[in-house]
Amino acid sequence: MKKIVISCLMILLILSSSCSKKELINDTTFPPEMSAENIVGGLNDFSFDLYHALNSGGSVNEFYSALSISAAFAMTYAGAKNETANEMSDVLNYGPQNKHFHALYGKMLDSLSQKTEDFEINIANAIWLEENFKLLKKYQKIVSEDYRSESQLLDFVNAAEASRKVINNWVEYQTNNKIKDLIPEGVLDADTRMVLTNAVYFNAEWANMFNEKMSKKDIFHLLDGSETTCDMMYQRHHYPYSKTSSHAILEIPYKGYDYSMLIVLPRTNQGLKQEAKTLSSAALKQHDKNKTSEDVLLYMPKFKLESNYQLASILKRMGLKEAFSANADFSGISGNKDLYISDAIHKAFIEVDEKKTEAAAATGLVMKLTSMAPVHKAPLEFRADHPFTFMIRHNKTKAIIFMGQLTEPEIQ
Repeated sequence: MKKIVISCLMILLILSSSCSKKELINDTTFPPEMSAENIVGGLNDFSFDLYHALNSGGSVNEFYSALSISAAFAMTYAGAKNETANEMSDVLNYGPQNKHFHALYGKMLDSLSQKTEDFEINIANAIWLEENFKLLKKYQKIVSEDYRSESQLLDFVNAAEASRKVINNWVEYQTNNKIKDLIPEGVLDADTRMVLTNAVYFNAEWANMFNEKMSKKDIFHLLDGSETTCDMMYQRHHYPYSKTSSHAILEIPYKGYDYSMLIVLPRTNQGLKQEAKTLSSAALKQHDKNKTSEDVLLYMPKFKLESNYQLASILKRMGLKEAFSANADFSGISGNKDLYISDAIHKAFIEVDEKKTEAAAATGLVMKLTSMAPVHKAPLEFRADHPFTFMIRHNKTKAIIFMGQLTEPEIQ
């Protein structure tokens, strides 16, 4: 029997501004084993698991959004059964496959979306269906009510290329034109039956902008011991800060103070090689426990990164195998055991300067037919002049939205 293709696309963007505050998830109606903390904890653990799986010893720039990837897979998880669901739960650190998980996951996405005059983060989902493909009502209810996903019909059988352009245009719009051509030519064909898209747009200015006149060319130490130059920003301010024997962590808030960029800076120039192997959610928990507001002299490079990942092979190495095989069981989507994931594509973009952070990420899954502190003491110096890990995090829930590592600044 042939298996039908489902494509899942996920998109995340970060741009500068400030946010309206949303109420945290209310867990009182959910069983004790399901909570907002469980959902966020699983997302963050997956973010670090993916960091280790993508990492080549800390040697190259990386940037991605585990939230984007997790959200798109969560919509397919809603239709997964048996071993396929078990593998997805284990690798993506989901909760049990039931209505409570999807309700909580959707509420988490809602709680992260905020918009004010100064700040915007918007998370959008969409499902693109082959015009003759029917979803089970139960599945359709989950993706529409919990994931707020709109549905559109396309003709993948007779007009796959035109359908690809429609979806890519949606991606470009949702990511403020930062992610173009997410789905390459030839990925969608007559076997494609569904494409799921998740988009996150984040636009945030720093709560305390850097003075452009203070920026200057400076040295950035590379992992091989050589040096390059970068545009180094500077400011003095109070920031949440902690340190261990191996690294220091600094939080740089965005306007509205709902989100922050966290920089995990190794104590030595080549320290990222080890940090890339051992860094985990535990380091952030320890930071949150020990952090103090310190007067800091901050030196931070301007940078711009773009990434493009084919996730299928990476996720298979992490243990997500059956979902990409002819044995996949996504019968909770259409009622038939005829779907598998053929491709998983993720693109991401980030640019950091004196005023703001702008970032975008998109992920696509394709399923086909089988075949402040006192100032009396001297300020600390936080000089990010060598490779480091960074992430953008929601301060209240602690959910990691984007994560990456900078081994060499790239500015155009």
